[in-house]
Amino acid sequence: MRERSKDLRVRRTINSIRRAFFELVLEKNYNEISITELTERAGINRKTFYLHFSSLDDFVAEIEEEIVADILDHIGSNAEAFDLAGCITNFYLYLESCNEVQQKLLCDEHYSFFYESVTEGVLRSVPFSRFFERTEYPSIVRSYTISITFIYRDWLKSGKQIPFDVLTAQASKIVENGYAGIIKKK
Repeated sequence: MRERSKDLRVRRTINSIRRAFFELVLEKNYNEISITELTERAGINRKTFYLHFSSLDDFVAEIEEEIVADILDHIGSNAEAFDLAGCITNFYLYLESCNEVQQKLLCDEHYSFFYESVTEGVLRSVPFSRFFERTEYPSIVRSYTISITFIYRDWLKSGKQIPFDVLTAQASKIVENGYAGIIKKK
């Protein structure tokens, strides 16, 4: 995470940029958001924005880092214990606890770049890298792991017709049984 000034003016500026960005996320796709529009909505000028961030992507990267840390707080201990069912259940519980903006950033296809970056951050973390060390073909396992979010996204799109506990139990079975079949034999 980036080190930010504790100066109240800086914190207020960053908070207004974040608030404006979150409002715009709910209204538009990422490629439609401009620095000009963001800064106008935040009540600051472009120069002030560029004092803190080099680009909109740089700003978004900071939000991605925060969400990666949040996700790891929720599921990191499960990953360290190789508890796949716990990882999935707690990840889905995390997604369910997200506000509307976070859910859009993580589940909306127009923000897939955001989800992919967050996923990479989580999968590169120490707890998850241990999963990949136990397999012969880590890249295949990484791709398989990404499907966990697609199961959740599909559940959201279908209007949550399946009860949450059934969703987590079924997703856990699918992932656990699939993963168990490719662990390297000692």
